[in-house]
Amino acid sequence: MKFNWFFTFIGAFFIGMLALSLTYFRNTGYSSVGITYSKGYKINADKSAQIKSIAVVPGQQVKVGDLLVELTSFDLELELDKLQSQITTLQSERAEKSKLANAEIAYIKADLGIEIEKINMVISQTETELTLNKKLSTEFSAQDLNEENPLRQKIDALKLQRMRYDEAIKIKVADIRQETDTEERLLDNQVRLLEREHEMHTAEKNNLRKVAIVDGVVEQVFVKPGEQVDAYSELLSLNPVHPTTVVGYLVGKKNALPIGADVVVRSHENSQLTATGKVIGYGSVVPLPEILQKSTAVTGFGREFFVEISAQNRFANGERVLIR
Repeated sequence: MKFNWFFTFIGAFFIGMLALSLTYFRNTGYSSVGITYSKGYKINADKSAQIKSIAVVPGQQVKVGDLLVELTSFDLELELDKLQSQITTLQSERAEKSKLANAEIAYIKADLGIEIEKINMVISQTETELTLNKKLSTEFSAQDLNEENPLRQKIDALKLQRMRYDEAIKIKVADIRQETDTEERLLDNQVRLLEREHEMHTAEKNNLRKVAIVDGVVEQVFVKPGEQVDAYSELLSLNPVHPTTVVGYLVGKKNALPIGADVVVRSHENSQLTATGKVIGYGSVVPLPEILQKSTAVTGFGREFFVEISAQNRFANGERVLIR
């Protein structure tokens, strides 16, 4: 009986330890330590320009969209003014060509319209004369209705002449419109090319206003107002407020997680501070940073791996974390 109770106690103790291990030490083969990391941003000049104003100082915290540095370029302003002048000139020239074409068409219609009016008047008089002759010669009505009647032939000839004038007007108007449309299309193409170039230079001008692309803290300012800088010169450096990467270290016989695996990152100092991330790659075996060294006498080593986390976290840059 005593023997049975002893083995029962041993079995219960073993089950309890197994449950405790599964609860608190599950996946510890995959757990490791790491440090939050955030790469600073360098704000550079896109082209040669002059520093117009600096809106921040080192140590100042900024938000996305806040103005950092404003530059100005005399050459760029001059080029924009020249392009705008050329665009305005071509647009005016196009409008003038359209007006001239409309005026020329109106002149042709008026000039030939006078001849058509004269023909219409003669046709009207001839038709009146033909009608009057019909009334006076009722006994010869068959002869009057004959198509060979001289008055009828005259009317037909006049109508044919009027039709020719109408066709002449249409042909001349079509020629003018075709010539004008060709010239206007050429001018439109030139205007579009200049407008595209103007848009490109306008974008360059807008890029002279340097704004914060992330929430962060200004680390250093390398220029001063009124200074002339070359293209790609560094203007200032900006550190994000919160890290976006965690550098972890596999120490000892820790199992490596597959790339793409989801992990939980927890602050070493505050267990309530956590974030989810994804393993994005592995590096080489390197000495552990001082903050992770257990002893100053013996240097520890570990294999680097990198975890991407969302910028919407509450970790500080360089904070010690646990990765599981």
